[in-house]
Amino acid sequence: MRALSYLRAGLATTLNVVLNAASLGRYVWLEGAVRGGVFRNWAGRFRHRPVRFAEPRSEQEIVQVIGESRSVRVFGSAHSFNGGVVSEDTLMSLEAYSGPAGGAPERDRGDRDAGRLRVKGGTRVRDVVELLLARGLAFEAMPSHDAQSIGGILSTDVHGTGVRWGFVSDSVVGLKIVDGNGDTHECGPSDDLFKAAIGGIGAVGVITEVTVEGVPRFNVEQRVAIEDLAYVQHNLERLLAENDHLSLYLFPFSTKCQVNTWNAARRGRSALGGLREFLSISADALLAAWIGNLLAYTGLLPKLGSRVYIKKRGTDLVLESNAAFNRTIYHLHQELEFTVPFDQTFEACRRFTELYERMYRRRALPYTVVEVRITPEGHDRTLIGAGRGRRSTWIDLVCTDSEGFEEYYAAAEALVKEIGARPHLGKFCRSLGKDELAELHGSSFTRFLGLVEAHDPHRKFANQFTRGLFADARRP
Repeated sequence: MRALSYLRAGLATTLNVVLNAASLGRYVWLEGAVRGGVFRNWAGRFRHRPVRFAEPRSEQEIVQVIGESRSVRVFGSAHSFNGGVVSEDTLMSLEAYSGPAGGAPERDRGDRDAGRLRVKGGTRVRDVVELLLARGLAFEAMPSHDAQSIGGILSTDVHGTGVRWGFVSDSVVGLKIVDGNGDTHECGPSDDLFKAAIGGIGAVGVITEVTVEGVPRFNVEQRVAIEDLAYVQHNLERLLAENDHLSLYLFPFSTKCQVNTWNAARRGRSALGGLREFLSISADALLAAWIGNLLAYTGLLPKLGSRVYIKKRGTDLVLESNAAFNRTIYHLHQELEFTVPFDQTFEACRRFTELYERMYRRRALPYTVVEVRITPEGHDRTLIGAGRGRRSTWIDLVCTDSEGFEEYYAAAEALVKEIGARPHLGKFCRSLGKDELAELHGSSFTRFLGLVEAHDPHRKFANQFTRGLFADARRP
């Protein structure tokens, strides 16, 4: 048993739960930050001391930092699992550049009348939510982690799940971007620069303002059920049609599947719903870190199989939409995520689950859950996002430890390339490069590279990670 790794993951998860509770949900200890001049990302895997650390408070200061830097990378909460957050010169945080973005009074009135809100790029999603709620508005749907900055989630084209709604960018009607030339651009969903910024991991510029279009506030009924995987496979289309939003958790060595659904609700919110949801999410994180990893590292997963997964209690609740969609992430973990065409959902899941099971029998791997979400076809707000164009199934291999996953992820990336899956560029991504992206995205990738050349001709926003994806130099 890998005792030190096991204890580290369990203790880090426990500390995160305690501190989040003590701060009434405002503080997540595992978020990335710069302390003592040293940066670490959310999972603590990427640590470095940038030559310069900048925290601009205005758009003018952002322009100045870009102009004075040989190269610059930007982070919000640093909820990233790859080297995209590593800077070779200046590391910029937009933490101090957050909140409502003011403009001409008549424009602000027009935004309010249209149900729109303009915020600065460093604003955390949870704070955007509060600003919307104060106006009687809400996101139509949200990502599952609201500690991220609005600019960051758009730069990785963060998605949700649903038959009709799929991406945070679906709720965005405008961006302001400062490019590598120091020029400021305002663009909308039909503009190529907008599409290059969405999912472009900061390659064309810094997102300084975001205009969100809200919908009237609403409640959501969430339900969690444990079903036979065969039943879910046979009835997936019906389940998707019957629910506004649906996701699945698949488990290695198990024939069971967790089905999570969210539907707009007219009835009032559950009594003490926020507390009950906090307790449920905390219990999930602690059980995964302490019990899941204990079973995994002691070799017991194949023996226990489906008996581990039973009906969860206290999770069927009616909550305000933002509380239902959000799931604060407490546990130390790693993620490798990619998309396949919807009709390949269960074949792809089977192959990656069997890969884990084969490798597990040779050596104990961290406890791993396969999260499955679906996004609709026709997504045209990105050039290189993994859900572009087609109806997509997102498969997320979530290892509940930040150690011991490397061999499995290396084999999984090889399988990603073999089946032609599209990578999520905000998650673990080590061996994929420009050749694979060119094959996966074709002319859209060519358009993207042209926009990078036009808006960052001196490669101010490049680092070793992005050069491996967008240039000829391959990462070692």
